[in-house]
Amino acid sequence: MGLNWKSVKSVHVSEACEVYLNSGGPKPKVRGLVIRYKELPLPAKTILRIAYCLANNMPPEKELKFSSSEGSLRFLRSLGFQTERLQAVQPVEKD
Repeated sequence: MGLNWKSVKSVHVSEACEVYLNSGGPKPKVRGLVIRYKELPLPAKTILRIAYCLANNMPPEKELKFSSSEGSLRFLRSLGFQTERLQAVQPVEKD
């Protein structure tokens, strides 16, 4: 059975961003798909997972299986958020 993303609203995404920012411990470097919240790049998949849990009255640490892609970014944009795909930095080869 798939996840019901229609339950996730912009308020859930904003709340998920706050939960992420206020969680203790070190945060890994953000790369790949990101959501911009208060000018900060946050990991889009993590934010979506937390937002889904909040919208569906699940514990925020609940493991959900879903793939993040351009569709995830479009979904977040449809809710009014800025998103982007960060490109991996390629090392410069020396001659």
